[in-house]
Amino acid sequence: MLTKPIDQIPLFEGFDPEQIALLEPLFLPYECFPGTVLFEQGELAEYLYLVIAGEVVIRYNPDDGDPINIARVRPGGLVGWSAVIGRSAYTSSAACQANTNLLRMSNKNLQLLCERYPETGLLLLDRLAKVVAERLERSHPQVFGLLKESVQISQGKPGVKQMEMNAGETTNAPVEERIRALIEQVSAYIEHYHGGSVELVSFDGDVLKVKLGGACLGCPLLPSTLHGWVEGTVRQFFPEVEKVESITD
Repeated sequence: MLTKPIDQIPLFEGFDPEQIALLEPLFLPYECFPGTVLFEQGELAEYLYLVIAGEVVIRYNPDDGDPINIARVRPGGLVGWSAVIGRSAYTSSAACQANTNLLRMSNKNLQLLCERYPETGLLLLDRLAKVVAERLERSHPQVFGLLKESVQISQGKPGVKQMEMNAGETTNAPVEERIRALIEQVSAYIEHYHGGSVELVSFDGDVLKVKLGGACLGCPLLPSTLHGWVEGTVRQFFPEVEKVESITD
């Protein structure tokens, strides 16, 4: 169970008392036992979860293979991004690996917060984007832009213009350029932890073709890297990508 006020949880540190009063009713405690499935890939995307204690495993189920574990989310992490970036269905599955305490917020409540209290809503979106950016490395403007595009933000409120400037021009770029930016961040992660690399070759609107390099070449785990790290991550943000293929020279 939640043992401390939400203003002592890192995600909410720095919000003033009035903002905390707005946020507290939106994030409801949710306790799970080991093996509890939070959501299945393809289910209606309704809730975003913040892990307070325990661990949640994210699994991606490719069309042509067995499920692949693509991430382990520990305290401070977020699960269920599809619910807050405008996706109708979850693009992966999530299950608790231990006794897990979470806070969950519905996408409808996030929408209402941003419509009625745009400054608080934008600050929350910025915090949420930073959590994901830490995992994808240096992609905060893109993640923030995706979040902002998915909700209605009133204009002309204090702080709104500056937050929009911080988001940059990323979301105005063509889809392929945005996918390329995401692939570059995934590649940086793969290179740092595994010595491999991935680069975008082409995208025809349905099929994304990439080229794996470095330590990925000849590695028996290449299919897991392709379908798990690459396809699993890309389809969380771009569900219009129907398939990811790896090509060779």
